[in-house]
Amino acid sequence: MQQTQDRIIHGMAVDGHFRVIAAQTTTAVDTAREILDLSPVAADALGRAMTGALLLARLLDKDVRNQYVTLRFQGNGPLGTVIADGTNAGHVRGYVSNPVPLDPMLDVETGIGNGSLTVIRGTPPEGKPYTSQLLLGGTGIATDLTRYLMNSEQIASAVLLGVFNRRDGVASAGGMIIQAFPHASEDAISAIERRLKDAPSLSTLLEKMEIEDVVATVLQGVGYKQIDDGYAVPVSYTCQCTRERALAPLALLGEDELEEMMHEGGTEVVCQFCGRKYQFTAHDLLALTAKHDA
Repeated sequence: MQQTQDRIIHGMAVDGHFRVIAAQTTTAVDTAREILDLSPVAADALGRAMTGALLLARLLDKDVRNQYVTLRFQGNGPLGTVIADGTNAGHVRGYVSNPVPLDPMLDVETGIGNGSLTVIRGTPPEGKPYTSQLLLGGTGIATDLTRYLMNSEQIASAVLLGVFNRRDGVASAGGMIIQAFPHASEDAISAIERRLKDAPSLSTLLEKMEIEDVVATVLQGVGYKQIDDGYAVPVSYTCQCTRERALAPLALLGEDELEEMMHEGGTEVVCQFCGRKYQFTAHDLLALTAKHDA
């Protein structure tokens, strides 16, 4: 399959009763694999979470800049916490607390385990982020996101996610959200449900096709039409970390801890999402202790 740029596309199905948002995220997920040194199962889990975060972010108001969705899967499985940030502009990043579990045959559901999913939606720097939480169902990231959409928006939705790993990296990754408009009829909903039940596996299709053809195949026979390519959004693995943001957690430390760091000549903060390193001197830390005294 010829690889092209990661992107998000939009479409409609069943005579306009459903909106469809789909994403090809192969390069972004493989970038995460390289940066974070992920095992195949960790790349699979994070790839699904990153794709899901992007798709949920595109459900937000597209005319408002900087809107984001953060997904935090906190389970008791070997992968530990899995975090994915996606913006409505197509930027995505992620993190897995245990990127290389011992069991090489581990699957995503077992790797995450039982626990909770926290979904955070926000528009920095304005307003307080909206946070909701639900228990993980143990049936996969796509199913959990489908449950979240039904619980939070009370709208019939389906989330499909897939990652295909090869020995040398991520061969393909992507996903789609199919969501009913309020005017969708019961017949239209039934038509989509029947088609999704009979459709081929998304991971299998992603290995062979571009995302446009994947969606057309999944929704074959239910009147799917892609919206003009001008609505497509490029996707990239992008970290928003800065020196100022890296310094912020240090300001929460007590004076004793800051003084110990100053005695050692300073400290280093490493971004968990991109691995970028920020060095802070004793003089930088002294400025923080001065703020404590203010």
